[in-house]
Amino acid sequence: MGTEWKFEPARFLSFRDQEVCERVRKIKKEDLSKHPNHNFKIRIIEDEGNLFFQFATHFVSGIKRALEEGRKFVVILPAPWPNYRWVAHLINCIGLSCRHVHTFNMDEWADQDGNAAPADWRGGFQYWMWNDLFSKIDPKLRMPEDQIHFPRKDNVNDYSRMIEDLGGADVCYGGIGWCGHIAFFESHLGEEFGDDIDAYLEAGARLV
Repeated sequence: MGTEWKFEPARFLSFRDQEVCERVRKIKKEDLSKHPNHNFKIRIIEDEGNLFFQFATHFVSGIKRALEEGRKFVVILPAPWPNYRWVAHLINCIGLSCRHVHTFNMDEWADQDGNAAPADWRGGFQYWMWNDLFSKIDPKLRMPEDQIHFPRKDNVNDYSRMIEDLGGADVCYGGIGWCGHIAFFESHLGEEFGDDIDAYLEAGARLV
């Protein structure tokens, strides 16, 4: 057995309680999927290929279901995610129209003045969304470009309202950053809300 090595979490992290971290790390896999709120469903997929497959089929099934029901499909998306190409592949294979789909990217890089990264900047999320998803969908099936949304300086204050005006999001895909951030919202930024969850939920999109 290898040598055990213990060290303090980096000082820039907002949560550094080692005792709590150790307790959480010891939670068994079968217990991670249990949650006191029955509306909170957790499923652990360990196989990477299966995860990609489940994501692609879930995404495409939502698009297809909304089309059959004659309604809009509104989705919030993260980036970068190279496996969007499988979503595009499935859409093209079955000839699924996405003319009713409205996408909202959950975040984008911005400079010190709040200007979003240029669409052709290779480090930007807009660049990779077009590279991995939108450009790979058959133009005859692709969602109209004015239904593909990215946060920018001129729309960030209305970004959440734009989603609400469409009836809200049908689904939001995302991931948690290694130090706890969600869509550039680093964990320490939540301190301003304290225990007021309603204030947090009402905050909406903004520059951080």
